[in-house]
Amino acid sequence: MTTKRISAAAAGVILAAAVLLSGCSGSGSSGESSTAADGAAAPRQADSGGSEGSADKDSKAAPAAQPTVTRAIIKTGSLSVEAEDVNSTRQKAIGIITGLRGQVASEDTGSNSEGRITQANLVLKVPTASYETAIDRLSGLGTRTAIHQESSDVTEQVVDVESRISSQRASLERMRTLLAKANTIGEVVSVETELTRREADLESLLAKQKNLSLQTELATLSLTVAEKGKTPVVEKEDRGFLAGLRGGWDAFTATFFALSAVLGALLPFLIVLALIGIPLWKFRGRLRRTPAAVPPDQG
Repeated sequence: MTTKRISAAAAGVILAAAVLLSGCSGSGSSGESSTAADGAAAPRQADSGGSEGSADKDSKAAPAAQPTVTRAIIKTGSLSVEAEDVNSTRQKAIGIITGLRGQVASEDTGSNSEGRITQANLVLKVPTASYETAIDRLSGLGTRTAIHQESSDVTEQVVDVESRISSQRASLERMRTLLAKANTIGEVVSVETELTRREADLESLLAKQKNLSLQTELATLSLTVAEKGKTPVVEKEDRGFLAGLRGGWDAFTATFFALSAVLGALLPFLIVLALIGIPLWKFRGRLRRTPAAVPPDQG
């Protein structure tokens, strides 16, 4: 019995030892696995940090967006309208353009024998932004018979003029600095001459810039209002041999009539000169033919 108890106790001790050893090995493996997981996670974090850094570098290296350029457009057009009352339609057209903050640049009207206006030609200036609105409103005044529109992009010219103006102003500043440093009369005269020339160039560029600005800000619209059923026919311009022949004939007739007018103006003076000059010329001839009287010999 004693021997059996000892063997049973030894078996229990061995079993407890085995359980303890298995627990230690399990904790060690779990520690190793967690360490391996942390090691694997660290490279991934490093990779993610590297990708974020590269993204920041790419965003910094990306070029800035180019500024938008406002297009400069010159718009022109012509419109023909038929109406029962030309004068009333003309006044309504002027009212439409005035309401759009435009103006009448020129006006030419034609009347019949009774003094009633039968045709009106208007050159209108309207803000470019209201150009299409003006076309629509003026077309509603009567029966539209013809329309023509054109547009020209002058953005490059505007940008070029602005750049040249900036360069010219910088050049003038340099010339003024040189003028202040000039010591001799020759240097002063030379610098002032060049300064005057460059100032004239700048004024020319500023005038061109102003002209372009006016053309782009205000569109030009030619309006023709004619009496209904009597739309004027625009004759086509002749070119070529017949046009040259017609122009030469017109010049010849104009020259002939001009010479005739000059001759008519001089004819009275020529007649008077002939009436006075011819008798004098004949009398002078007679004096030359008459021999001189010889005095008698006194011896």
